[in-house]
Amino acid sequence: MQLAPDRPNVELRGVDGGEQIVVLGFPYDVHIVAVVRGIPDRRFDWDAREWWAPATDWAGVHVADILERFPDLTASSEVDAWLAQMNRRWIGRVGTSRHDGCGWWTLATRAGHVPEALQVGSSVRDDGVVLAPLTHAGAAALIDESCASARLDAGARRCVESLLCGDQPPPARLTAARTFDGERLRLDVLWDPDTGRAFGALPGADERSRTLPVDPWIVEPLDAFLARHDVAVDGPGAYLLDALRAEHDAARETIRRSRSVSGEPISEVAALLGGELAPFQWAGVRYALHARRAFIADEQGLGKTVEALATLEADGAFPAIVVCPASLKLNWERETRRWLAHRSVAVLEGRSAVLPGADITILNYEIVAAHRGALARIGPRALVVDESHYVKNPQAKRTRAVRRLAETVAADGLRLALSGTPVLNRAEELVSQLRVLGRLEQFGSGAQFARRFRGELSEERLHWHLRRSCFVRRLKSEVLPQLPAKRQVVVPVALANEREYRLAEEDVIAWLRSQPLDLSELHARIAATLRAERLAQLGTLQRLAARGKLAAAMGWIGDFLESGEPLVVFARHIEVQEAVLARFPSAVHLLGRDSLTARDEAVRAFQAGDGPQLLVGATRVAAQGITLTRASNVAFLELEWTPAMHDQAEDRCHRIGQHDAVTAWYLLAADTIDETMAALIQRKRATVAAVTDGRRVDGDGLVEAVVRELRDGRPLKHLRPVA
Repeated sequence: MQLAPDRPNVELRGVDGGEQIVVLGFPYDVHIVAVVRGIPDRRFDWDAREWWAPATDWAGVHVADILERFPDLTASSEVDAWLAQMNRRWIGRVGTSRHDGCGWWTLATRAGHVPEALQVGSSVRDDGVVLAPLTHAGAAALIDESCASARLDAGARRCVESLLCGDQPPPARLTAARTFDGERLRLDVLWDPDTGRAFGALPGADERSRTLPVDPWIVEPLDAFLARHDVAVDGPGAYLLDALRAEHDAARETIRRSRSVSGEPISEVAALLGGELAPFQWAGVRYALHARRAFIADEQGLGKTVEALATLEADGAFPAIVVCPASLKLNWERETRRWLAHRSVAVLEGRSAVLPGADITILNYEIVAAHRGALARIGPRALVVDESHYVKNPQAKRTRAVRRLAETVAADGLRLALSGTPVLNRAEELVSQLRVLGRLEQFGSGAQFARRFRGELSEERLHWHLRRSCFVRRLKSEVLPQLPAKRQVVVPVALANEREYRLAEEDVIAWLRSQPLDLSELHARIAATLRAERLAQLGTLQRLAARGKLAAAMGWIGDFLESGEPLVVFARHIEVQEAVLARFPSAVHLLGRDSLTARDEAVRAFQAGDGPQLLVGATRVAAQGITLTRASNVAFLELEWTPAMHDQAEDRCHRIGQHDAVTAWYLLAADTIDETMAALIQRKRATVAAVTDGRRVDGDGLVEAVVRELRDGRPLKHLRPVA
């Protein structure tokens, strides 16, 4: 709408409270409107059809620019006077920058002239920005009335405050800060942006907020950063940092013991044992005696069972209870009778068994609930939980039963969790295991645990905290340098049922694309149903791929056996296991249908020097608690959804007693779900390695990752089929 001829396009008006606003009215012009939108705090009055904004100096800068760019617009005399007065003050943006190794103010002028106090020693960059030295006089000028409209960024304000307090501004300052996640250490950059970038690269740092968790784990890299970049630390920050340094120093010795590969024997205990412990095993015993409630998490094959038994004997922690998978009860009985021959041992079978009096009572997870009351009444001095990842699910009945049993152990007794892979998929799986050990309170509640250990490098941080409190772990490469390395070889094989597999694959992909990708947004019961259906659909592809490569796999196994070397073969599905046994009837086996006694006899027969050349095992049955070191070659005909399952299976051969390099052969059907799973399994090993070994690779839920790859049409296709 056209304003009346006697009204200028730009004028000043008074409003309630004595403040003034600048008002702009003009016929609609898209170009003018675009510029007017840049006025700070501008508003549009729909009734009067005009723009208005508080009459500040920064609004004046924009108004002056508008009048210059659009000379047809008129201004009132009050506006002319306002703009003229504004030019007597300096209006601009003040930042900071590093130049020639020092800090400088950067002055970007919008109106007026830079105050004389800021011009002393200054220079002008090619872009017209003035570089002014950080001086007390300059700081005083920036808070003077003549610079009242100057806009200082956070770094410039910090430099002003520092100079007015008589201090020379450091490149950056470390301080304490409260966030929604609790207290953190925050870096305030004063004039060196490179310092901010270097801080963001520190382990555990949140680059956006420039904060670090208040955690002793970060002390060493943080101290190195502070020294390298000459960063100051204020009072609250220094208080927190001093506390963290003290905590870090106190943890140093415990962490060293958790990694120790050599310990002195305990002579009175060594005299009672039925064998000789290696130095690293004595170090593990001494760590467990000191920690009392701890993970013995040495890599598979390093003798965790023997360490636990020696710890019980050294502490005199009897009666003791051992909870383990059913398939390992005979192994525990055999090892106990060998190493602690002077101790009585009882193995519980079934839910109605009468509890015999013994120094060591062994039972499987499934019957703990039935015997918990009777076991509590014997007043246990120790609890050993073998393959402790069995209690990773807090809702499982066996987890609750083991946790309640653990609470009956004497306050000064031993609680030991044994597992070479305490984390199978996610770090949160440790929560229930820590509860069993009575250690969770050191990490907070389950919810606090999840909040505390999230974000960048959270798994490495968790690993450090485990070691400082209750986690001893050594790798084969650290304690047994004489043990040959383990290598993994992929053998691509062709499908005999190519057409059948492709048709099924198309159907599965079409079905997956018809389902929502993110199940977390659905009702829990619906999501659980869809997850089960997904697993079933993917299982169908796995079975077809396994069936299709059976002929090629049989040929490969036959060719290998011609070499005369013993071989262990793992398979997942019963039909695959039975097909291999039908083709090689002289093989021994460890399958779900075998009794514990039969499994024990099969292991003994295979380990004998003149025993059968081939052992066929169900991966979930034969992947833990047994030794198959007669073979240095292990073959996988199918893949499991958990990478740790493959590691455990490989380590049946790669453990103490092995004298040859171990090779794990993976027979994969090219251009099938085998390939996709194999690549993603390697990716998923990340979280497990980060928590248990302190190493990091990104991870993801394997089923979800396979679903995503198939839905998006990105199946991995790099293997060349070999008939």
